[in-house]
This record gives sequence, structure tokens and C-alpha cells, in this order.
Amino acid sequence: MTQTTPSPWSSALLDGVRALEGGILPPLVEEPIPSGAGIPANLPGAWVGLVGERRSLQLGLVAEFVTLELLTANMIGKYEGLTDLEITDAIAEVVNVISGVAKRLVIDADPSLRSGLPMFLFGRLRMPTGTMSETFRLVTELGELHLVSVIDGDENA
Repeated sequence: MTQTTPSPWSSALLDGVRALEGGILPPLVEEPIPSGAGIPANLPGAWVGLVGERRSLQLGLVAEFVTLELLTANMIGKYEGLTDLEITDAIAEVVNVISGVAKRLVIDADPSLRSGLPMFLFGRLRMPTGTMSETFRLVTELGELHLVSVIDGDENA
């Protein structure tokens, strides 16, 4: 099921994005746009899990690989000869930081919340039955990113 109004989790994730805007992330050229289309198909990106006693969340930042390459170049100041490892590590770190900011914003609602290790995936993520996804299109000066959350459990708890 896809949700159109931001859950408390997604609001915290968007606050995480805003906290990084103009630093690790380039400035957004428009407000984040909820996407009712679900998880974008076949886009590479980094994912990290947040797991608690009442719910779990997978957070992803996905985009065309060329956009991830531009984002990495902007972050580390290396504009030629980027390796796939540099790109995947940089994007995984961005997701890790966003999740850390979001976790601090929702920790009072679920003190059992723990962060997993970020990972980079090529291909399509399939949603398990009984989960809910939220996707936001983030239009930056360097290209379009998609912030995706897959929530299992009571997202309002």
C-alpha cells in the first residue's frame, strides 16, 4: 500500500534531508514531492534499516547512476575518475546520515530503535506483504533523487 500524506517517519526523514541541504546534499530547487507511484523501478541506491520493537523502516535514496555520480563528485570534490566504490560508499553515507537525523527526531516515540548498516543495491526492491511505502521526489541542482521509506508495523506509534 502506498501512502500519500507523510507519516511521522517520513516527516522525520524529510527533516533529515533538509538538515543536509546545502552541505552533503545540494540545495533542493523545489519542495519534496510525494510520489503516489510507489518505489521507482530499477534505480540504484543506498538503503539502511531502522528496527525497533514496534516497527521497522527501510530508508532508501535512489536515482539514475549518473545523478549519484554527480552527487558524489560534489560531496568529495573529485570530478574525474570516480570509482563505483567511491560512489556507492558516498551514497550509503548520505543515507546513513539522513537516517541518523531522523532517528534522533523519533527516538522518543520508540526508544528501542536501532540502526543497521547501509548497503547499496542495483535493481528493484520488492515490498513485503503488509508493509507501506512512501516515496518523495527530491529535485536538486544536480538532478532528481527519490527518498523511499518502507514501513512495517505501526508507523504512528
